[in-house]
Amino acid sequence: MSFFGKNIKKIRGIKGLSQEAFANVFHLKRATLGAYEEGRSEPKIDTIIKVANYFSISIDDMLTKDITINQLLRFDSDITTDVNQIVKAGFSEVPFVNALNSKIFIKKFKSSQSYSSLPKIKIPVEASVHLLAYTVQDLFMESNGEGLFLNDVVVGEHVAPKDLVQGDVVIVLLDEELFIRRFDSSDTGYNLLADHINIPPLLIPYNVSVYFWKVSYVFLKQYPKFASKLEAKINQLDADLKRLSSK
Repeated sequence: MSFFGKNIKKIRGIKGLSQEAFANVFHLKRATLGAYEEGRSEPKIDTIIKVANYFSISIDDMLTKDITINQLLRFDSDITTDVNQIVKAGFSEVPFVNALNSKIFIKKFKSSQSYSSLPKIKIPVEASVHLLAYTVQDLFMESNGEGLFLNDVVVGEHVAPKDLVQGDVVIVLLDEELFIRRFDSSDTGYNLLADHINIPPLLIPYNVSVYFWKVSYVFLKQYPKFASKLEAKINQLDADLKRLSSK
């Protein structure tokens, strides 16, 4: 049996929270929390992760150690039952660059590696000091009506080229330009590919200074198409059959 129930009971005592108040924060039933504390039931892994992350406790400590009061008193997070505060905690402030401020950002980032010139937007992503939000400014990553369109917002994390793999979508800072491409590499340099068939690849020699942000999140301005590839092939086959039968 784990120490989870004993530890959350100790946390409640220090924070002065009833079972109901604590349970509400983590979307649990009071009776369920009581069963955890009394050792009559063990929590699901997602519940363990939520509680451990909230109090900055390792999952291993939460499950295998009788956490001391001194440890608990050092935690920075204070539990709240305010729904608005809980919602806000799920949003991160991310530096935001678009057509209006990109030139200033490029100049300052290349000299100081700083995001201080940028405004910030709050979006529901995991916080990181190296995130950058960028507004799509062309149709280079659009193909057959799918992909990235004007004013879509992508969020990427600043990474070294060695941490990228073929096919990663990246925000690229090269010379005085900021743009989006699909990453690839060769013996002579980085191949930056557009999804649009009419845009040729861009080859960057390895000795050229370039910065990459690996795109992990996309916020679309228009409702995406969800047609499957199988459906597209069937539609194409149907069209070909109709064309042949009309001859």
